[in-house]
Amino acid sequence: MRLSENPPVMRLSSKITGEFVAVFLIGVAVGVLAMWDYTDTEMTSFMTRTNDSDSVMVARINQKYIKEYNLTPDELDRIQPLVKEMAQHMSHIRHQFGIDIISTYSDYHARIAEQLTPEHRAAYEKASAERQKQLSDLLKLDQSASDQAQK
Repeated sequence: MRLSENPPVMRLSSKITGEFVAVFLIGVAVGVLAMWDYTDTEMTSFMTRTNDSDSVMVARINQKYIKEYNLTPDELDRIQPLVKEMAQHMSHIRHQFGIDIISTYSDYHARIAEQLTPEHRAAYEKASAERQKQLSDLLKLDQSASDQAQK
C-alpha cells in the first residue's frame, strides 16, 4: 500500500462525517424556515391584540388585579387613573413597536430578496408584501383605536 492512499477506514469516516454535516445543515435550514413562518404568524397574532382599545385593555387589567390580588371595589376605583394611564402608554408602546417591526422586516426582506434568483425573488417579494400589508393594516387599526381613545 502506498502512503498517499487513504485507508478504507479513513474514507468511510470522512463519508460519515460529511453525511452527518449535510443532515445537520438540512436540519438547520428547515428549522430556520419553520421559525420564520412561526414568527411571522406570531407577529400577526401579537399585532391583532394591539387593536384592543384602551378600554378593553383596562378591563383586562382590572380583571387580572381583581383575580390575582383580591382588590376591593374601593381599591380598584382608587387605582383606575393609573390603570387608564398605563393602558394608554402600553397602546403607544405597542404601536411604536409595530412600526419598528414593519420597518425591520421591510429592510431585511429587501436585503434577502437581493440574494435570490429572479424566480425565487418574485415569489419571496410577493409573500413579503402580503405580510407587510397585513401588519400595516393591523397597525392602522391600532392607531385609529388609540386616536378614538384620546378624543
